[in-house]
Order: sequence, then structure tokens, then C-alpha cells
Amino acid sequence: MRDHGGDIYTHLERYGTTEESIIDFSASINPLGPPQSVLVEIEHHLDHVIHYPDSDARRLRSKISEAHNLDPASIVCGNGCTELIRLIPMALGFKKVLIPSPTYSDYERACRLANPGLTIIHHPLRKENLFDIDAEGLTHAMVNESVDAVFLCNPNNPTGRLIRKESLTKIAEAAKQHRVYLVVDESFIDFCPSTESLINNVETNLYLMVLRSMTKFYALPGLRIGYGVFPAETAEALRAHQAPWSVNTLAQVAAIAALGATGYREETLKIIGEQKKVLEQGFADLGIDFIPSVANYYLLAIPAAQQITAYLEHRGLLVRNCANFRGLNHAYLRVAVKSPNHNMLLLHYLEEYLG
Repeated sequence: MRDHGGDIYTHLERYGTTEESIIDFSASINPLGPPQSVLVEIEHHLDHVIHYPDSDARRLRSKISEAHNLDPASIVCGNGCTELIRLIPMALGFKKVLIPSPTYSDYERACRLANPGLTIIHHPLRKENLFDIDAEGLTHAMVNESVDAVFLCNPNNPTGRLIRKESLTKIAEAAKQHRVYLVVDESFIDFCPSTESLINNVETNLYLMVLRSMTKFYALPGLRIGYGVFPAETAEALRAHQAPWSVNTLAQVAAIAALGATGYREETLKIIGEQKKVLEQGFADLGIDFIPSVANYYLLAIPAAQQITAYLEHRGLLVRNCANFRGLNHAYLRVAVKSPNHNMLLLHYLEEYLG
């Protein structure tokens, strides 16, 4: 999994340092940390680890259904969104898939693992257009290439760009009309102040699937928890391929508590909004080219990105080099929005290097 951010362990092995000394900008996790109520519930349920988890995650699915006004039967919980991304092509047997680039690399990886002979149509996004997806162009490619499925990340990772709900709804309707599965990964949508989710469109579209991560927004990457909303038959197909007990007891407890955390979303959006202004001004002052983002991370275009990555790593700051994203190269970095002190330290070291 070294193709992903958040790999502090390679750094620990290389430098013999401690976890506390690392500032990880490579993983886009809420800088507030988990809600306090989540930590309390985890502690209260430690003695429950003597029992197997509920393999159907019934209480968690019920809580999710209440939060979004959904049928619990449409919800599948997973060991992070990654498990669901792996299950979808395996359960549905895709043969030809359309994936924009750059985007999250696990869509392609999951499809190739499920079917090594599968054809992937790459839909390139252009920097001069801020890597935005043109709904009409993507729909044309989807129909013209006669694909089985399309994977979209909204907001997109690593660009932080958002497809507005109006445009995304048009793509979803076209997918439905042409019987193409549309997978919309909304792992970072909770960081967006506006409501652009398609999660409530699934019940009227048999070809639409929406994925949500609880890892990023609620700062729970070590517990691995995500869920998806699917048409009933698709949900059953995924469950048939899912390993038993894939979502552990403490992850379920934490997710239930997180969904009930009062004031946490408002506090998160406030601090993220404030710190994004700080970072954007800092990048501009340093002459760093960045892609405007609705999410809690930024894609930076810097010719010396590789050297800067090493420079920061020597100082205990990890950033995400984006060379392995299809459509990008060694001149791109992704950095998370973190706490005020950490963000200022990042800007300080960038100024030190570039100055």
C-alpha cells in the first residue's frame, strides 16, 4: 500500500524516529482528531472484543439510514471504502470501465484484480481546465465507448475539484438510460460546505452507487470504516462476495458514535475553512501553483516536487508525491490541510527551500 498517503511506517523504519515526531500531510485526515464522544464509546466497549462483530453491522446501518433517510437494506458497510471499491467490480463482473485521470488509483487496481482482461478507458482531465470534469464530454465518452461502468471521485482525489450536483445528476441519468453502472466515491464530500451528494438519488436509479468514508472526516483511519449505498440487488451481490466480519466491533461502535457527534461538523468546517485561506495565501506568496480545492487537501504543481518531498521528509513532514497518479508526474504534490501550527510549519519549510 505504499502507493497511498499515510505511510508513516516506512518513514519510521528509514529514520528510526517516533510517530509523535511525524507531521503527516500525505493523508487528508481531519486535524481535529476523532470526536471525544467516539473515544469515550471505544473505551466503554473494549470488553466487547471477546465477541465476534455483527457481520451485518445492523446498528450502524440503522444509524446511517436515519442520518440520510435511507433504506437500511441499501447500505453495505465495509473495511473502509477500499473494501467496497474492491468488491464492486468483483461482484458485478465489469468488462469495460471508464475512469478519469488523474483520480484515485484504487479504482483501476480493483478492476484489474477482479478481471485481469478488463479494458479500462482513461478519460484525461486537463490542468488548463483545473482538472475539472466536463459532464457532456464524459457522458459522450461513456456512451461512445460502450462501457459497463464509470468510476467518479467527488470531490476528486487528488485535485479537490467538485462536480456540481446538477451536472452529476445528468451523468447519472445518462448512465441509467444506457444501463451503465456509475460509482460515485464521496469519501471527502463531508468537508464540502455545500450539499452536493447523490446519496439520496440511489433509490430511483438502479445503476447508481454512492460510497462514503468515515475515515477522513472523523479521523479514524486506524479503524477502517466506510459504507456504500446501493440498489437492493447490487447490495446483495456485494454482501455475497464480502468476507465475514470485515468491519470490526470497535469500528462499528466508533462510527455509530461519530454519526451522533454534535457540533463536530460545524467546528471542522470552520477550522478547515480558516486554514485553507492561510494556506492559499501562503502558496500565492511563495509563487506556488495550486489547484483551487473544495476539499481538505491541495494539489500543488512545483517543478522541484521530488526534491521538496525529500527536504520535508528529512524534517519530519510527509507529503504525497503524485507521480504515480495517472495523468500527473513528479512535478505534483498533494498536501492536507492540518492544524494552524502544522500549516505554518509547512509554509515555513517551503519558504526555506524556495527562498
